[in-house]
Amino acid sequence: MIRLFGIDDHFLILEGLGRAFSAENDEIELVGSAANVDDALKNIPGILPDIIILDLFIDDSDPVENFRRLHDAFPAIPIVILSLEDSLRWQVKMFKLGVMGYLNKGEKKDTMKSVFEQVAQGNLVIPNHVSQALISKTTYPK
Repeated sequence: MIRLFGIDDHFLILEGLGRAFSAENDEIELVGSAANVDDALKNIPGILPDIIILDLFIDDSDPVENFRRLHDAFPAIPIVILSLEDSLRWQVKMFKLGVMGYLNKGEKKDTMKSVFEQVAQGNLVIPNHVSQALISKTTYPK
């Protein structure tokens, strides 16, 4: 069973995520949620999910600071971004910070399920276009 904790300021996204996955059919369950990082920091210790799902842009807060606060508080819980923001710039930035996966809110359920399963197994899941961008910016000494 993979236990998810979702953080998003749009309750419909959290509701949809909770309905999309069921413990019986998918072995994935939304076990908690919060509309902001402050509330998440209060609620996560009592739940201890396997994965934190974080919307990139929550109200007027800083996405980098949100990730750092969560990661500092719960370094053993992997964080996956779930966002409408699909720019390469943000995806590369978040992977460099340490997110374990990045999903667009328009992804199919099977894709989301696969990413959650891989991340729960400890794998970093980087989309091909992001890994190519990361590799192309890397130079090796001669």
